[in-house]
Amino acid sequence: MYGKLDTLNRAIRLFRDTGNPIVYVYFDGDGHGTEGVERPDDLIDGLIGPVDGDRIVHKRYMNSFRGTDLDRVLEDTGCDGVVLAGLVARFCVLSTYFGVFDHDLRPYILSGGVASTVESHIGNVEAICNVTTVDEIRSNIHFSAASPSNR
Repeated sequence: MYGKLDTLNRAIRLFRDTGNPIVYVYFDGDGHGTEGVERPDDLIDGLIGPVDGDRIVHKRYMNSFRGTDLDRVLEDTGCDGVVLAGLVARFCVLSTYFGVFDHDLRPYILSGGVASTVESHIGNVEAICNVTTVDEIRSNIHFSAASPSNR
């Protein structure tokens, strides 16, 4: 998990440095081995957490759009694309990835930024989805244009 955690934290720092929005999605339901855990996302020790200005969405279903205001949150930020990272690749991440299309946004999976209880499932998810890396995000003119140092 260390490599994945490093990738997630690099992406979070890049988004913050360039003024791009970050949305943390917390799974408040039972399942995937989190039964009885009050805040399952707190299990990821070392992940850079939310700060003032970040958005937080709480969900109870795999698809982060179902039963939440994520669509409004993304609309308010002016996003036209979404980079997804986190747990669990074949459940929540993949379900949300396909849900992104229903909101006229472009989804990407952060390569090296998703985890699964079965490691081979990560490769399966990345094989069928649009994938991006932290370096590709950094070199994207639309993304980097938000950076004060690139104006």
